[in-house]
Amino acid sequence: MKLYSRFFSSITSHNRQVCLLIVLSGGLFLYSCSTTEPFSGYSYDPPDVTDTQDKEILYQNKRVIGFGQPRIWISNEFSGARVSDAWLASGVVQDTVVIRIKPENAPINNSPWYAFQIWSDQAHEVLIRLSYEGARHRYIPKFASISDPTNWNLLQDSISYSVDGSVHFNVQIGADKQWIAAHPIHPNSVEALQEYPESHGFGSEILVDTIGYSHNNRPILQWQSQDAAEIEKEGLLLLFSRQHPPEVSGYRSFLYFFNRLMGTDELAQAFRSNFHIVAYPMMNPDGVEQGHWRHNSKGIDLNRDWEFFRQPETRSVRDALSPLADGRYNVVYGIDFHSTNENVFYPINEEVITGIDNFTQRWFPYVAEANPELNFRSEEFEPNSPIAKNWVYKTFGTDALTFEVADELSEEAIQSLGRSAAESLMKLLLEELVAAEQ
Repeated sequence: MKLYSRFFSSITSHNRQVCLLIVLSGGLFLYSCSTTEPFSGYSYDPPDVTDTQDKEILYQNKRVIGFGQPRIWISNEFSGARVSDAWLASGVVQDTVVIRIKPENAPINNSPWYAFQIWSDQAHEVLIRLSYEGARHRYIPKFASISDPTNWNLLQDSISYSVDGSVHFNVQIGADKQWIAAHPIHPNSVEALQEYPESHGFGSEILVDTIGYSHNNRPILQWQSQDAAEIEKEGLLLLFSRQHPPEVSGYRSFLYFFNRLMGTDELAQAFRSNFHIVAYPMMNPDGVEQGHWRHNSKGIDLNRDWEFFRQPETRSVRDALSPLADGRYNVVYGIDFHSTNENVFYPINEEVITGIDNFTQRWFPYVAEANPELNFRSEEFEPNSPIAKNWVYKTFGTDALTFEVADELSEEAIQSLGRSAAESLMKLLLEELVAAEQ
């Protein structure tokens, strides 16, 4: 109960959220909540997005396509690839390679992911046209040599945009295969994430579990910090990532954030002595593997399935975390990492009373001030939509956040953001602990 002392002192009457609170045997229970308006979808959602029953999807035909003279080759035979078709346009002076990109199903949000390999039997310059079905271009193309996969470069200077939503850009190709993708192709496999704690020096401090499986039988992973044994006496921090496959900057921010929490310095060790971390690094492994624009392998936006839990990915996390709501545990905060076209916090409306009340509103200035060049803003929402942060609130009565990172943030900026945000969060939660004990 120690971290809820401020909760009880801040309960006030308001007309936008009604909650009945019960205290039994030292535990806080959120008995019921209601809002004045039902959720029907955000402005950017397609119709019926909250109908999370299985839908048909379009699987890619994985293959190598060759055309032209000298021969040009296009491949989508790798993890995270997305190419529906490719051909050499006729009736033009310069070789124009048309890459057709279709979504996994529709209607769908405008987040058209693409990723392919390209090479040629002879070095020369080609014009590439990215053509989307039912969408407009969103992500700036990046390219890297397969022989040097850590060195990615932007193609922004050579891009021309068409009124139909397609883009054109010139590239030099030759025998050396290149990746061209919406975002750098980082290790996306579940296997890489299973090994991530060990490969980053966390060792036995992180317990890696499989809590369930996706539709295509890929593990849903859970990472737990193991610094302190009696987690019933700790505050629990919940972290979620990669519900939407193309949102790489949010995913990378999560990894840097998590790495900073696992640091060996005095701040991180003090934090982990008092707070337990439970993280879900890749909620949508099928969508990431298959190069989806947004959905899982049954055509569903997972971040609209946190009410009915019709999908195995969300259901696995719910089943793993729900026992923590029995009163013995103290979930203090939840963060769901995403990407969009700007840097923005989406907190729960400050009029809604939460366990550590308005923690996000108090944390936000520290994140914004530490990263002034990112122009962070904050926009509050009622907790009435079926998304992860609202489920955390409704299940545990605590504050939660959707943490959105700009699509095109550089790796250096992502690292700085993730680390600085983790540092200020640790300091604030430790200060909250001290204040509650006084």
